[in-house]
Amino acid sequence: MQPAFSVLLISDDLAGTGSIQEGLVDSGASQVYKCSSDDNFLQQLDSVHVDLIVLDIDKPTVELFEQFSLVRDFCPKPVVCFSNDSDSKLIEKSVQAGVAAYIVDGKAVERVKPIIEVAIMRFNECQAVRKELASVKDKLSERAVIEKAKGLLIEHKNMTEDGAYKTLRKMAMDQGKKISVVAHEVCGVLVGLEGS
Repeated sequence: MQPAFSVLLISDDLAGTGSIQEGLVDSGASQVYKCSSDDNFLQQLDSVHVDLIVLDIDKPTVELFEQFSLVRDFCPKPVVCFSNDSDSKLIEKSVQAGVAAYIVDGKAVERVKPIIEVAIMRFNECQAVRKELASVKDKLSERAVIEKAKGLLIEHKNMTEDGAYKTLRKMAMDQGKKISVVAHEVCGVLVGLEGS
C-alpha cells in the first residue's frame, strides 16, 4: 500500500475526470489538485507540492511533452498519462519526457490504483539508477583529478607515484579536505606554473 501522496491532475476535460479522481483516492491520494491543460501547469507546480502528476488528455501534443522535459530535469516526479491517442511517435516522445506510464483507454476506477503503483515504483527505480550513475561519474571524475595531480607532482617534484599520493593524502588530512579537492587545487597551481 502506497503512503498518502498528493497529485496534480491535468486534464482537457476537468468535469470528466471522476473515475480517475476516484481511482487516485483509492490509491492513497490525500490531495488532488486540478489544472486545465490550457493553463500553465508549470506555474501550478511552482505553487503546490505534489508527489505525482497525472495527465488525462484525449490527444496530447508533442509540445506538452516537451514541457514535461523541464519537469524531468528540474523537479522530477512520476508522471502518468491517460490518453485515447495510441500514436507510437507521441508515446515515444512521452517516454523521452519522463512519463512513467502511458495508458490508452484505461480510465476504469479499478485500473487506476495498480497503474499508479507501478508508475511510482518505476519512477523511484529510475531515480535510484540516475543517482547511482551520477555517483559513479563523480567518483570517476575525482579519480581522474587525483591521477592528474599525481602525474604533475611526479613531473614537477620528481616524486614517485606512491610519494605523490601520500603527499596529496597528507595535504588533505592537514587541511581537512577531501583528497580530490586538494588534487584539484594542486592541479591548478602546477598547471599555472607550467603556463608561466
